[in-house]
Amino acid sequence: MKTWKGLLLTLMIAAVALISVVPSSSVFARMSEDPIIDGGGYDGGTGGSTGGSTSSSSTILTIPSLTAESTWQSSNGGRYMYTRATLQRSGALAGQLDVVTRTKNNVKLTGFTGGVFILLRTADGAVIGVTDQKKFGVDGQWIGRYDRTDYWSWSFSPEVAAATAYMEIIQQHSAKELDDQLAYWQSTVCGNLDRLGLPKPPYGCPQ
Repeated sequence: MKTWKGLLLTLMIAAVALISVVPSSSVFARMSEDPIIDGGGYDGGTGGSTGGSTSSSSTILTIPSLTAESTWQSSNGGRYMYTRATLQRSGALAGQLDVVTRTKNNVKLTGFTGGVFILLRTADGAVIGVTDQKKFGVDGQWIGRYDRTDYWSWSFSPEVAAATAYMEIIQQHSAKELDDQLAYWQSTVCGNLDRLGLPKPPYGCPQ
């Protein structure tokens, strides 16, 4: 009898001990798994590391390209020019200026030659870049080709392109007056580049 009672008591104690141990183990398991499931310690750490790497790679400065357009028409309305220009200010193509110019003549018997050049300006208006003058000739409407569209490009240093805030397009009948304007801006550009510590244009500066 004592043996039977002793065995029963032993089994009861073992059962109570087992019940008290199992919940504790389950809680421990959940505590071990929670950081992974909830994105805490382990996953969160991985995310932080990835974020740091992304931040480091995004330190490369990207400056949006600039686009400008302008139209010109003679006083009698017979001659017309339109120019659209896009300047890349960062990346592998920084400094590249791509331009399309349309020249049209509504006069019947006489043609004309249109001229265009483009100025780069800083936010305070200083001119830090200028293209050469491009000239495009058209015939009279009754004579030959009176409407043409031309694509052309120019190259500036990446530093000058990055410092450019806006562009100004100069176009009109290509006469001595336009040549004089271009010569003035070419000399002005070199003085402004010196003042701002920017590189000189590859074609040099007027003496």
